[in-house]
Amino acid sequence: MTKRSPEFFAELVAAIAQTGSIAAAAKACRCSVSSVWGWLSSSAKGEPGFDVDWMGETVPLHQAVKQAQRLVSAAILDRFRSRLLHGTDEVARFQGRTVFRRDPALDHLDDKSLEQLGITTRYLKDAEGNFIPEMIHHEPPVQGVLALLAAEFPKVWGAKSTVEINQKSSGVKIVRHGYDQPKAPVPVEVVQEAPALAPPSVDDDLSDLLGEESEPVEPEPEAIELPVPEPQPVIQAEPEPPPPTGLTELQRELLSRLKAGPGSTRSAPVRPTGGAADNFEDGVGPGQPRPGGVKVL
Repeated sequence: MTKRSPEFFAELVAAIAQTGSIAAAAKACRCSVSSVWGWLSSSAKGEPGFDVDWMGETVPLHQAVKQAQRLVSAAILDRFRSRLLHGTDEVARFQGRTVFRRDPALDHLDDKSLEQLGITTRYLKDAEGNFIPEMIHHEPPVQGVLALLAAEFPKVWGAKSTVEINQKSSGVKIVRHGYDQPKAPVPVEVVQEAPALAPPSVDDDLSDLLGEESEPVEPEPEAIELPVPEPQPVIQAEPEPPPPTGLTELQRELLSRLKAGPGSTRSAPVRPTGGAADNFEDGVGPGQPRPGGVKVL
């Protein structure tokens, strides 16, 4: 059997229907995925040499692949229906290990009694001698069952949209539609013409604007010239006396201290008035220190 033969294409389509994948079918038939897509493209264009015997008739390759993919979808739907009808069974496991089914007829016997009877295990075995695992049954999901029923019977189990209108009012409101009654004519408002205004008369009497001629007219006041004041002589202010140029006693004292520099001997300040400090009554004051004392400059 060579590639691009009807037998090879039949094997490829059967692999797609079994695995549900073009890539897995190409791997099982020992060909590349790009080659399979190239053959499908050529078959869709109507090129010769891509016919295959599938399901009792000769059809193009791309149509046979579509039918195989529909078979996969049908198989998925059948398994889903079976699960929704019977539920599913799961192998019981504890800490990752399979839990096997015990023989309930041996639960009343201890290990010594089993040894005397020649029974080596408490677990059940099948006809081939393998241990039978414990199974956990799961009921079908309710949402899945409702979804399948809604898809199969949409009129009964399909989603129905309801509209609820809640209107709160203090009384009963009656709405009447008078479609059969003729509509009342709309009244037309008649606009009356405004009376025409008389044109202004031309006359020489302007008393209404200028007033009566008998009213006296006051003359305008004449401008009065005020005398110009004579200029007064300017009195020059006396200049301020210049500041004294001599130095005060305090300034001379400060200058003498600056000239002497730090660390030089100088006389102690003399109090302007005498007091208790001059007589050494409290032990402080100017002059020579007492024996044993230190003078601080």
